[in-house]
Amino acid sequence: MKLSTNASRLTSPAALLACGVVLACALAALPGSWAALKSPAAWLLRPGQQAAISLREHAGRASTWIGSHWQTAARLAEAERELDQLRRENAELATERDALHTRLLAAGGKKDAEAPLLRARSLSARVLGSQARAYLARRKLLDAGTGEGVEPGALVFAGPPLVDRGTDADVRPGQLVVNGRRVLGKIAEAGSHTSIVRVMTEPGYRDLVRIGTPGGPQGILDGTGEPLARVRLVEVTEPVAEGDPVYSAAGEGVLEAPPLCGRVARLERPVGAAHWEIWVEPAVLPERVDRVAVLRLEANPDRVAQNRRTDYPIRPSTPGGR
Repeated sequence: MKLSTNASRLTSPAALLACGVVLACALAALPGSWAALKSPAAWLLRPGQQAAISLREHAGRASTWIGSHWQTAARLAEAERELDQLRRENAELATERDALHTRLLAAGGKKDAEAPLLRARSLSARVLGSQARAYLARRKLLDAGTGEGVEPGALVFAGPPLVDRGTDADVRPGQLVVNGRRVLGKIAEAGSHTSIVRVMTEPGYRDLVRIGTPGGPQGILDGTGEPLARVRLVEVTEPVAEGDPVYSAAGEGVLEAPPLCGRVARLERPVGAAHWEIWVEPAVLPERVDRVAVLRLEANPDRVAQNRRTDYPIRPSTPGGR
């Protein structure tokens, strides 16, 4: 029994592999003159070498597979931690949202008192071309322009900008006309259905403006009949430079953001003068505009309703109806 056990141990793969390693080391240690002996031994040991190489390749692939799965597991754990963090932040934001909603409901009673007294409403309008003007003239509907001394024929083909809104839409002279947040001009004359726009470079146009920023130096912008408008009454001690934006100040206290009139194109300081000579290039040209908005100021109905409630308080009734 012992002999069979020892024989099985000697023929086991591990024992054979160990013997192969020992023989390989012995062959490597032999001198070069024993090459005739090395070749047959190397031929005999080749299967073991190939097996060892194959085993090493399988071990390398297994190690790579285990490493990739380990990295995937690490990334998954990191993603789960980030998800938990996002859930906690989402819960905190929901709590803040509920608190703000509660405060908003509590402040609802102050809405009327804190609302502005005046607000600006914009009325969309189209700039009418020559064909539309000719059609309105033939139908006797071209009812704007006579007050400005413009003949109907001139108004049809070469007149100032004409929009398709009039007094029937509560359009009045002096209202600002804008294209986006850029000033085109003001309503010069309002008919029943159409209105004439005086652009900011035309003679007779005038507006209060600020230069540089909405709170910058204040001046008066005048139309000159030339491609550039002019700004007067800005003292030379004020910091003004070419390229500065020029904003309309007509809606201060009502509009959230002032509309842009244009930019400073030329700046002059006459000798001995106390004010700048400022020339402004318009932000928008009338021939490039087909839709505009007319800005109208009106009383805020919330404030009006609040004033009516305070002007006529309801008195508590007394016994006996007195």
